[in-house]
Amino acid sequence: MTLELIHSLEKLGLSEKESKIYVAGLELGKFSVIAIADKTGIKRPTCYLILEELKKKGLITTFPKAKKVLYVAEHPNNLLKNTADAYDTAKQLMPELQSLMGSASEKPILKVYAGQKGIQNIYEDILAESKDFYYIASVTDLVESVGQEFLDEWIKRRISKGLRSTSIRIKENEMDYRLYNDAPENLRNIRYAPDGFAMPYTIFIYTNKVAFVSTKKELFGFIVESMDLAKSMQALFDVVWGVSKDRIQNTNLDSK
Repeated sequence: MTLELIHSLEKLGLSEKESKIYVAGLELGKFSVIAIADKTGIKRPTCYLILEELKKKGLITTFPKAKKVLYVAEHPNNLLKNTADAYDTAKQLMPELQSLMGSASEKPILKVYAGQKGIQNIYEDILAESKDFYYIASVTDLVESVGQEFLDEWIKRRISKGLRSTSIRIKENEMDYRLYNDAPENLRNIRYAPDGFAMPYTIFIYTNKVAFVSTKKELFGFIVESMDLAKSMQALFDVVWGVSKDRIQNTNLDSK
């Protein structure tokens, strides 16, 4: 943990102690308050307060482990969206911060998110993987849970990275908005689920991860990092995809 790195993070709006705890968290992978206090030399009560502030900034996430709560530092990409003015500084720090993440001896299996800010972090994780992905969702639920302004900007970033999405959607919950349809420039495949199909949660499948996002009412989500679960959910997706109808079929049916 270099002083230069700490001072650079302070330029992005983090305090000295916030910077120390965030960097130490990247090195530890997943950690308890006791572990982060020992590593940074910051007293435990102060660590609790700072971890809560970092959670609000989208840089720390909590997840359950037996009867205690553990923490994990979020991907450094989140620094890029905290303030546009600090973009260049954060980008320069990215290689060093990412190298710290590789030093963690054990990666977390489950990450839990709450609130709209937390759910936005799930979307950022999908983009960070830089691979095509699959999802089952109601478009209106997507917009309500993450916010239309964020979702529109996120879709544009996805397209700019060349990432294609394949989705099973609920036809009656569609929105007549070009950015959300399957126009060629949107890099999106869409089929509509069979009548009567209900899925309260949005499900994303990408690489070896599955993310679940609730509706606006609960504003809750989690990511499970598990190759077996990802393969199982992909198999489920393929089955539902096979009995779903593409947009052209639905349009033809509606016109009869």
